[in-house]
Amino acid sequence: MIIDHIGYAVEDVDDGKKALEALGFSFEPVVEDSDRGIRIAFGKHGEYRVELVAPMRENSPVSALLKKVGSTPYHFCYASDNIETDVAELVNRRFKVLIPPAPAVAFDGRRVVFLYSLAIGIVEIVEKE
Repeated sequence: MIIDHIGYAVEDVDDGKKALEALGFSFEPVVEDSDRGIRIAFGKHGEYRVELVAPMRENSPVSALLKKVGSTPYHFCYASDNIETDVAELVNRRFKVLIPPAPAVAFDGRRVVFLYSLAIGIVEIVEKE
């Protein structure tokens, strides 16, 4: 697996974009994922790619984190050639599946899965194109 991006929980995608644009990032259009209740923007600076994730409602996946710590990096995402094999390997290494593989609007319907490791926190895996 290779690193695809680092996810940042932010209160407001537009404010996050402005701050990172001042640091040299350029952004793709904002995507709304109504199923998950989040707004997403992918930005790139050289080879470094980030995903800004902001809540659209109180019970979004990032709402509780934002209330506790504010805007912050919160996951690494890895691109996988075989998501089932990679998830099984990580589960075998004591990672816990938080959100099972499911299609994601932000990735044109490719599946993503979120896992948790007590040692490192949240990891996302996305199917390669």
